[in-house]
Amino acid sequence: VDGATVVVTTPSGEPLTQALARDLAGRRRLVFACGRYEGIDQRVLDHARSRTEGREISIGDYVLNGGEAAALVITEAVVRLLPGFRGNAESLVEESHEDGLLEYPSYTKPAVWRGREIPPVLLGGNHAAVAAWRHEQRVERTRRVRPDLLPPEEEALPGSVA
Repeated sequence: VDGATVVVTTPSGEPLTQALARDLAGRRRLVFACGRYEGIDQRVLDHARSRTEGREISIGDYVLNGGEAAALVITEAVVRLLPGFRGNAESLVEESHEDGLLEYPSYTKPAVWRGREIPPVLLGGNHAAVAAWRHEQRVERTRRVRPDLLPPEEEALPGSVA
């Protein structure tokens, strides 16, 4: 494990965030240590930390029987950020949590599905209008679902005085 970052999955660890995933993606090598039921003996963790960096990471405020599922979640969040993993790295920029907002709604073909239409602005070809609509949708979705994530500049409702 020398030179690696040892990741211990535990509900008492630091919360997994997009920023933490990005930090871990920059590490040379990750080694996951997954406990069962009561976790890993503290002496093992202390020994690992005496030899290399150790990070205790939680994927949420709940308890699992073991750390394997949490390690998979962390791996998924990290690997997709590695250079060359995604064909178009720019596609990562507008995803949820990249700038504090959730992602805008996604629409695909056909233009009408079961009587539900794609918002006309997305079909009009005006890139500035599409970008503005997407931003409005991101702010609205974040305000509705995760208001705790709203950056201060987005907390005031449109048309209100902050």
